Amino acid sequence: MQSEQFERIHDFWTRRQQLTQGELGEFYQRVIAALTPCRPREAASLGDSLADLRHQFFIEKVLNSDSEAAPHHVGALFLYFKRFIIDQLRKQRDDDDADAQDGCDLQAPDAYAEPLRDYQLTPASVRAAADVFVTSLPRDLVLLLRHCGCGGMPVKELAEQIASAHYHGGKLGLVHKQKGDVISAARQIVAPAHRATLLGSWVLTLLKLRVGDALAARDLQAAQIVLDILCVAALCLHMDPAPTHPNTDERPPA
Repeated sequence: MQSEQFERIHDFWTRRQQLTQGELGEFYQRVIAALTPCRPREAASLGDSLADLRHQFFIEKVLNSDSEAAPHHVGALFLYFKRFIIDQLRKQRDDDDADAQDGCDLQAPDAYAEPLRDYQLTPASVRAAADVFVTSLPRDLVLLLRHCGCGGMPVKELAEQIASAHYHGGKLGLVHKQKGDVISAARQIVAPAHRATLLGSWVLTLLKLRVGDALAARDLQAAQIVLDILCVAALCLHMDPAPTHPNTDERPPA
């Protein structure tokens, strides 16, 4: 979605309590359409369809939310939706008393456990390793991972906030997810061209795979699970706000 198209959603969001009936209908349609490409893996553990979850998200987290924070781009909207899915999983596990942050401490979906067992890993051990990895990253790389790697936002959208954003995105190992291929990120991150990046190296090391290994389908499945858990860790990391300044130099430092 183009940034100028998303501006309409942002405008509706900030005026959502004063919208006319016609504007409300358009707002709903635009939000649902914008969320269509967002298919969080965690949603598979819920009984509702993605269409139902999008509708529920709109009612609970958009129309009836007390928060004044409105997303400025579609990547941020994706992050809001993913956090909503995590919160629904928390409620499903009878943790209604916990605060929203407890959604970050969820066990991964049961489907994660079996594929990881072949690598002497558990969802909990992967989450612990992901927490260590994320906290070791510089702030700019965490932002790139959150918004671009996990949220699907184009790197260019962060160019004004992060010096040499494209260079650092390549160093981190950001990949382009492909529609209809749920393991497309894993397929790319373990490809020879990405194995030396920070993400590629970390995933291979965690799974105890060597750079020269020929990877099987189960390796790709495990790698995708690791990336999914990493995104939860990245989204839940507390970061103090920092002032940003426009950046016009997209070249890496000499």
